Amino acid sequence: MTPCYTYASAVIKDSTSATACDNAACAWTNNGYRLPSEGEYQYAASYINGSSWTPYNYASGATADYTNAAATGLVAWYGANFSSAQAVGGKTANALGIYDMSGNVWEWCWDWYGTYPGTSTDYRGPASGSLRVVRGGGFGVGAGGMQVGYRNSLSPYVTSYSYGFRFARTN
Repeated sequence: MTPCYTYASAVIKDSTSATACDNAACAWTNNGYRLPSEGEYQYAASYINGSSWTPYNYASGATADYTNAAATGLVAWYGANFSSAQAVGGKTANALGIYDMSGNVWEWCWDWYGTYPGTSTDYRGPASGSLRVVRGGGFGVGAGGMQVGYRNSLSPYVTSYSYGFRFARTN
């Protein structure tokens, strides 16, 4: 596989250099593993069948909006039904067969935080910033954080057992 991240023309192989990670370039067409863009995350969380998309106020894979505790609880570990991270696959998957797109742990995205354009499925955030995007909500968050349209941001230096990541790859 061809690595995706570089800084000053050198491949980034680990996260030991904050400068390299904060200023990395991503070769999106390379086939190595990387973080998803926020647009890719939104696409995977919202997809139903190619012509139909999960409403932004539903949890990923849910059959009703986030205020419906039964529908949200079927697809997400969150503040109303658990107080720690769980093994992946304990709830119902979304239409793409992906588990925990809402709930369990917040997931880092590649993007720096900025104004989200709404309906774009290939959105990539600003070229620089001070906060990175996290999506999906986590086990300690209320139902509102389970919405596929809910966005949050954090300093890229934050570490916690309630934040994780999911790999993406370009075919």
